[in-house]
Amino acid sequence: MNILLTGITGLVGASVVTALLRNHPDFKIVAICRGNSAQTAQERTEITMRAQCEFDGDPASYDSIISRITVISGDVTRLPFDEIAKYGPYDVMFHCAADVNLGKDPEGKTYATNMNGTLNAVEAVKRFNIPRFQYVSTAYVAGTYAGRVMEDTMPATGWINSYERSKFDAEKYVRENVGVPYTIYRPSIIVGRRSDGVIRKPLAFYRILEFLGRIKSNRAFKAGLPANAQMEVNIRIASATSDKIYFVPIDYVQESMSKLFLLPEKNRTYHITGDSPVSTEMIGIACRDILKVTGLRTVDKNDDPSKDEKLVMRMIEDLIPYFSTQITFDNSNVRADLGDGILDWKLDVLFLRRMAYSYYKQEIPGIVEGMDFPKE
Repeated sequence: MNILLTGITGLVGASVVTALLRNHPDFKIVAICRGNSAQTAQERTEITMRAQCEFDGDPASYDSIISRITVISGDVTRLPFDEIAKYGPYDVMFHCAADVNLGKDPEGKTYATNMNGTLNAVEAVKRFNIPRFQYVSTAYVAGTYAGRVMEDTMPATGWINSYERSKFDAEKYVRENVGVPYTIYRPSIIVGRRSDGVIRKPLAFYRILEFLGRIKSNRAFKAGLPANAQMEVNIRIASATSDKIYFVPIDYVQESMSKLFLLPEKNRTYHITGDSPVSTEMIGIACRDILKVTGLRTVDKNDDPSKDEKLVMRMIEDLIPYFSTQITFDNSNVRADLGDGILDWKLDVLFLRRMAYSYYKQEIPGIVEGMDFPKE
């Protein structure tokens, strides 16, 4: 199978690519990837694939995997069609690339990248007569909707940010215009793997852990204490609460999507969210336990924020709406096509502790110095 792919260096793209190439020696990838000021597209791909193979616990598979990836330097908003033509024909187009900026988008860059990238991916399907299309959307095309969202529906009428709106419009365009059988994946908030909470590339929620960890470390330093000391840190985060926060472990994303990829396209959408949301309360317990702090809490309103509270809110304000969402993501299509067993796992406070511990162990080790990996 010859797969035309975007987004190979992202969390989803890299994890699915390694799973597919490891398990299917006849598969090949032609990856469109951007270079940057420090690395060429080829170098970025090689570094990411090596890191992903190590993360998967199979570094020895790297040579075989990278040997079956052809890298084309290019941007999804300006696909190099002439170069892409050289490596066809293609059996499937797999569009994973996106700008995942959840903040303000005053110049429309996020919207333009995600919408134009999808327009170009669909154009590639038509231009090169690719018979299958697979597209990575987001569960949060549901926007500000409250209630149960079925996988093949798009009930949103409002969105939290430009990212959500861009993915909604792009997904709608795929449904109406791609012209070949398609599969759409909708991941939620991607976090570390189920066994130990470790993640290759911390994004989104990890920004909250980062800033809370920095504040704890700074306060401990000023008090002449080690970063792992038990202490009071009064931080009030102004947010409504929820018991519908859909963290999805990256190994589940890899497992479910690499299996669904192999099925015939049926114009179906799949919520890659799991069926085990966590609550604001559970997150608070885990953070307080690992940071060894008291006073960290969520409040409905904070009329007199401290300097640290203002800093935290400024840095994470784009994430706050995702911790008060009232959406329930249905998983009927996942269950129907992969069986109930694929969802036979549960996230709990222990998992959240492990996730926070693993993050700090990697990024701010002083916070968990002397602390054992959380066990039952």
